[in-house]
Amino acid sequence: MNNSRKFLVLLFLLLVCLQVGDRGQAEEGFVSQNIVISQIYGGGGVSASSPYSHDFVELFNRGSQPVNLSGWSVQYASATGTNWLVTPLPNVTLQPGQYFLIQYASNNSGGASLPSPDYVAPPVTVGSNTFVPNLSSTTGKLALVNSINQLPASSCPSDSSIVDFVGYGSSASCFEGSRTPNLSATVAAIRNGGGCVDTDSNASDFTIASPNPRNTSSPVNPCNLASTLQAGGSVSPTTTTPGGVVLFTVTVFPATSPPSTGIAVIADLTSIGGSSTQQFFDDGTNGDTTAGDNIYSFRYSIPANSTSGPRIISVSVTDAQGRSANPTIFLNISAPPANDDPLLLGNPSNATSDVSNENNYLMIKPQYSLSYNRSRATPNWVAWRLDQSWLGSAPRQDDYRPDPDLPAGWYQVTSEDYNGSGYDRGHMCPSGDRTRSVADNSATFLMTNFLPQLPANNQGPWEDFESYCRTLANQGFELYIFAGGYGNAGTIAQGRIVVPQYTWKVVLVLPNGDNDLQRINKGTRTIAILVPNQPPLNQNAPWRQFRVSVNYIEALTGLDFFSKVPKNTQEIIERRKDNQ
Repeated sequence: MNNSRKFLVLLFLLLVCLQVGDRGQAEEGFVSQNIVISQIYGGGGVSASSPYSHDFVELFNRGSQPVNLSGWSVQYASATGTNWLVTPLPNVTLQPGQYFLIQYASNNSGGASLPSPDYVAPPVTVGSNTFVPNLSSTTGKLALVNSINQLPASSCPSDSSIVDFVGYGSSASCFEGSRTPNLSATVAAIRNGGGCVDTDSNASDFTIASPNPRNTSSPVNPCNLASTLQAGGSVSPTTTTPGGVVLFTVTVFPATSPPSTGIAVIADLTSIGGSSTQQFFDDGTNGDTTAGDNIYSFRYSIPANSTSGPRIISVSVTDAQGRSANPTIFLNISAPPANDDPLLLGNPSNATSDVSNENNYLMIKPQYSLSYNRSRATPNWVAWRLDQSWLGSAPRQDDYRPDPDLPAGWYQVTSEDYNGSGYDRGHMCPSGDRTRSVADNSATFLMTNFLPQLPANNQGPWEDFESYCRTLANQGFELYIFAGGYGNAGTIAQGRIVVPQYTWKVVLVLPNGDNDLQRINKGTRTIAILVPNQPPLNQNAPWRQFRVSVNYIEALTGLDFFSKVPKNTQEIIERRKDNQ
C-alpha cells in the first residue's frame, strides 16, 4: 500500500472514531494563499522540562506578495469552548517567506526566554477578569482572522473572515480536515515545509516536534507558489442524512507562472453512491453561484439507502500545463440506529435534509431526530424513541453548546443566548431519557434540542410528564415521542430566538416487541399534552391537567403524526383523549 493510501485509511479510521465519540466538525476553510499559522506552542513554563517560558503562536507568509496584518487577529478558544479570545495584530507588513512570532502567557515553572517576539499579546478582559491568553499545552483551537471582530460564540464558527484554522489535540471540537495529535510541555505543532504546506488537513499539515520559534529576523523561506496549482474543498452541510442534498465546492487558485489554463475538477463520489469521475462546474449550473470565479461546485442528493458514517471524497484538480492538486472533502452521513428510528411511524412535517428547506430542515442524530426552523432558531419538533435500553447510569453532562451540524452560515444558538431572558433552556428530548452513555446524554445538550420554556412549565408539568414516560419505559413499554412548541410569544437573544406560546408533546405507547408499525391497533394508547408557556401557570399542576387529543395538536400545528399507521386506526387513536 503506498503512503497516500495508508494516510487515507488512517484518516478514515480517525473519522470513524470521531463519529462514535465527540463528533467534532471540520472547519470549512480553504487553502490560504498568504498568511498561515505555522507553529503553536502552549507549554510555556508548564514545568521544569518546558524548553520555553512562554506560549507562542507563529505566523508565516507562504504567498508571493507582502501582506499587512493591520486589522487582522489571532483568536483562541479552548478545545470545546465557544468564547474566542481576540489578539488584534499590529500594523506590520509580512514579506513573502517571513515569520512573525507572537508571545502569549507563561505558567512560570521553567523554560528559557523566547527569541525576541515580534509582538506580545495584550491582555483580554472576560467579565471582571483581565489576563494575557494562556494556550492549552495539549489541545485547543486557533483561528487566523482578517478582522478584529470576535468570532461568533460557537465551538466551530463558520465565518468568511477566517483565513486559517487549526484544531490541535484530541479534544479539539473544530479543525481543518482532522486534528493534530496532542501537544505537551515539550512539543509544538509545526507546519511542514517551513510553513509552506497547506492541504486543509491539520493532521497532515503539521508535525509534532520540539518547538522552534522563528521571528521576522529569522531566515526567510520563500515558498515559490507561482508555479503551483492549489485548491481546497468543502461541503455544506458537513453532516447530512440519507436522502439529503449537499453542495460540494472546490476553490481553485490557478498557478501564475505560467498561467493555468484548462482547469478541470473531478471528484470520486463512489463512497456516497455517485460517479468515480464526477465533474464539478464553474459555469453557474449544478449549484455553482457565479460563473468563472474559480469556485467549482456540484449539488448532489445522498442516496436514501446510505448507511451512517463518515465519508472521504477525493478530488483531482488539473490544468492543461500538467499540474495538479488533490484536496480531500470530509462528509458525515447520520442515519438512525437500526430498529430505533423515531420516524418509523411517520415524518410529521415531511422535513427534508435539503439546505434550501431552511424552515423544515431534517436533522438525524443517533439519539433523536428533529425538524429545525432557521427563522425561529428552534426545532419545529423533536422525535425520539424511548424504552428501558436507553436508561442507564450516565451522569447529566450539562455541556450546553451550539450544534455544529447546522448548515454553514446559519446562526448557531448558544447557551448564553438564554442568559437573563427569564426562560429556561427547555429540553425537548430530555437528558433523563438518554442516560445509556455519556455520549448519548451529551447529545441532548446541543442547542437545536431546546426551546425557551417558562420555568413553571419546564420545571413543573413538563418535567412531571417526562418522569411519567420514563416510568412507562421501566415498566416494559416502548414510546414514540414528539415534542415542540406552538405560537409566538416574543423573542430572546436580540430577536434571534422565538419563544413559543405553548409547548406540546405527543406520545404513542406500545408493549416492548418487534414490528412496531404492524402492532399498532385501535386500542393503542396515545397521550398528548399542551402546556401554556406564559404566566400564569401553577408549577405544581399535574401533567394530566393538560391532556388533549392528538387531533387537537395536529389542528393547532398543522403536523400529521403517525401518518404511516393505517388510516382507520390512525383516526381512532388520534381523536381519543387519554384518561389513564
